[in-house]
Amino acid sequence: MASTAASRAVRRAWRRAAPKITSKTSPSAMLSLRNELDQIITGAPDAAFAVPESVRADAHPLRRKDGSSSNPYADRDDPKQPRNPGAVVRKIGTSRRVLVLDPSLTPEEIDGLAYRVRTLASSDNINSVVVANPMEGAECHGDMSENSTCLPSFLGEGETNSASLNRTGGPYGRKPMNEVKAIMHERFGEGLSVPYVSRGYDARKIYEDGMHRDPLRLERELMMPLMSLSEAVKGSYDESLMSSFSKVPSIALPHGLVTDAGYALLTGSYVLATHSTAFRMVNPLRGLALDPVGLSYFLPRVGYEFNQPCKNHSWAVACILALTGYEANAEDMVATGLATHYVGSPHALNILERTLADLDSYQYQGLYAPPKKLHGRENEKLYDRNDEFRNVQVAELVQTLSEYDAAGRGEYGSTAEEMLDDETGLYLKDADPTVVAPEERNQVYAEHVSELVNWAATFEEAFGEPSVEGILERLREIAAEKSNFEGRAGYEEDVLVAEQAAKFAKDMERRSPLALRATHELLVRGADRDETMETCLRREGAVQTRLFGREDFGRWAESGAEVGLVEVECGTSLTSTIRRREDVFSGWSHGSVREVSDGEVEEILYVPEDVGARRS
Repeated sequence: MASTAASRAVRRAWRRAAPKITSKTSPSAMLSLRNELDQIITGAPDAAFAVPESVRADAHPLRRKDGSSSNPYADRDDPKQPRNPGAVVRKIGTSRRVLVLDPSLTPEEIDGLAYRVRTLASSDNINSVVVANPMEGAECHGDMSENSTCLPSFLGEGETNSASLNRTGGPYGRKPMNEVKAIMHERFGEGLSVPYVSRGYDARKIYEDGMHRDPLRLERELMMPLMSLSEAVKGSYDESLMSSFSKVPSIALPHGLVTDAGYALLTGSYVLATHSTAFRMVNPLRGLALDPVGLSYFLPRVGYEFNQPCKNHSWAVACILALTGYEANAEDMVATGLATHYVGSPHALNILERTLADLDSYQYQGLYAPPKKLHGRENEKLYDRNDEFRNVQVAELVQTLSEYDAAGRGEYGSTAEEMLDDETGLYLKDADPTVVAPEERNQVYAEHVSELVNWAATFEEAFGEPSVEGILERLREIAAEKSNFEGRAGYEEDVLVAEQAAKFAKDMERRSPLALRATHELLVRGADRDETMETCLRREGAVQTRLFGREDFGRWAESGAEVGLVEVECGTSLTSTIRRREDVFSGWSHGSVREVSDGEVEEILYVPEDVGARRS
């Protein structure tokens, strides 16, 4: 009966569409028509088409920075040409790739991406969902101005003359000369020309649209989609949305900076960190707290999933990230479990996609033939003998591509301790050490150091204070001891600790006192062992909705200030390279955290019983 109804729906859809199709139908019109058919057949929400499917004809032309369209059939002077989509989905064999083209998604795109990811993850016909920013922008500060196809890097190989490609950009973006990059690296250090992967949404745009003045609209159009996206990527089952359970893993490869709500894209099965992957929380610099993506649940529990040493300092790690805005690099993220694997080069994505495209889909992964169904018992649920083999190929592929993972295993799935010789502790077991290259030995035996975990262990007592005011007082006391150690031999580490304490205190004082206290309280309540991700999401959404309506956020939005990030625009020469640091707002409604009353915090933290129940 269901198949007959679906067939009738398809026939009705085609009857409606046929008169609209002509030989002169434009690609954008064909895309609109296809979306209409998909919606009739599948019942997908309108928001799903805010994240289109990238097709070879490029029916949604990417617009260049000068406003012109990359589509040769588009009218270059047409003001109605839409903005580039914030994200697109592309089919790559038996895998699906989500290309994050813009670090800020619109609320509709967030909702649409949540629907797309949830639907794909529950499909039998694919093996994975890969979420990544375009590697074409890996060395060009995310400049996609010459990309007209939305193709993954490896699919564009050989399509353009390599000499002109390096000169003008093409699908790989505009790249600075190697000599320029070398000088910039020497002057400014790491992290140059790194794309901004995702911050979730544009907070100032929310203010300009007036959404902050309508709590119900803000909850419905922004908070709920963020919760839905975080759960969809993680693989949660949401009965209110009538979705089936997730079957295939989500693999994120963020090459660049992820902040605040952008973490929703990193809640999946695998997070592969490159040498330039970073995570930072800057919302308190806007007068806001934690976005509803589950950070108050994840941060107090870092290290526990993979039994890492940092679990002994998980609370300090959470406070450093959430209260000071500390930027965790790739090593920090893997050491705390925020990333599951370290792959080094961003171009590992090429190998990953190429291999995933050829792997079996979920339904064909296994060793045994599917059990036979008897007549009259077609709907009977049978035991899946291949269940233990599902997704194993994908897991082994990810492990093979990685240098090491959060559990301390290398590319062959063994920890360094398991691979060392019992007697000498130096060489691989059952292997001739003379045939192991020195660089491979370093990779196997090197101790991966996380500055974040080291600082968390150092300042564990300070961040263990029960209040934000107490934390600041302890940090100031430690910073004041610098004068006692400065200039004395053997006390260099004490000086470094004092300087770091002063930096932590200064970074906290720059943030909104109200947002800082709300963030701290969210972590305190989220750390309770009875909390779940769902309860933390509900609380984060309720708190953020109220802070959007508070004076601090309005002052920041009207000031024009940003959040202090450093931006480097790489030109083709050193003289055309610009290094900027964003301004930071300071005119908060409270002069210090001491002026924030407990009543204000409790009012913000109140969660109505029906919050979350309205998700539909």
